[in-house]
Amino acid sequence: TWWPPDVDEVKRRIDTLVDDWGADFMRLTLESYASADGRNHWQSFLDDPDYLDDIVEIVDHIGTKPGVYVLLSLWIDPGHSAEGWPTAATRTAWQTLAAEFLEHDYVLFGLVNEPESNFNGDQDAQVWTAMNNTVQTIRDVEDAAGTPQHIIAVQGTRAWARVLTYYITNPITAGGGTNIAYETHVYDAEAEFADRFETPSQTLPVIIGEFGPASGYMTEADCTALMNSADTLQIPYLAWTFHQR
Repeated sequence: TWWPPDVDEVKRRIDTLVDDWGADFMRLTLESYASADGRNHWQSFLDDPDYLDDIVEIVDHIGTKPGVYVLLSLWIDPGHSAEGWPTAATRTAWQTLAAEFLEHDYVLFGLVNEPESNFNGDQDAQVWTAMNNTVQTIRDVEDAAGTPQHIIAVQGTRAWARVLTYYITNPITAGGGTNIAYETHVYDAEAEFADRFETPSQTLPVIIGEFGPASGYMTEADCTALMNSADTLQIPYLAWTFHQR
């Protein structure tokens, strides 16, 4: 965001990730802000058609890789609520993205990044409603076009997307509740894995959307244990993050 867009560099990293590392699943995070604040590239794809064109070019490039899937994630967006929930503005953004990628069956939609705080779960029902309404917006676009449902990832309701517990008894219902995955971000010790993804995966399709070494929370040994557990349970996982820093 501090320099002009470089689509070729993004493609180079995709090639490295897939062709050299053997990845078959990746997360493409979309980033925009309400104002420039010194940034070179900051507007939403709703206001910047060149940004939307770049996203399409990148996603089309991923589509040249057989068997590779991409989670298109609305990561930082001025339309999110202060707590990181989807809003009416988020739904408008997803109307555009859903229409753009109707025929891209290898694309999954990640509604937001991380619903924050809400550690005791008091706001779980409100987060669920915000997610469910956004799923319905995407399904309305697909239904109008007569195209199959994409997989939509809804994020954990609290603690920066860590916790999926509420969805176990309250799965998403919009669009029939089908083709929904439940995304958790795991920056926790191995002792927390049962709560974070192992138990939810017994009844829900789960995606681990982020994990990685985090001081005081997750060690490299925990990361290895997570990958081993996820492989055993056939849970897709995405590390944070493929970046020069």
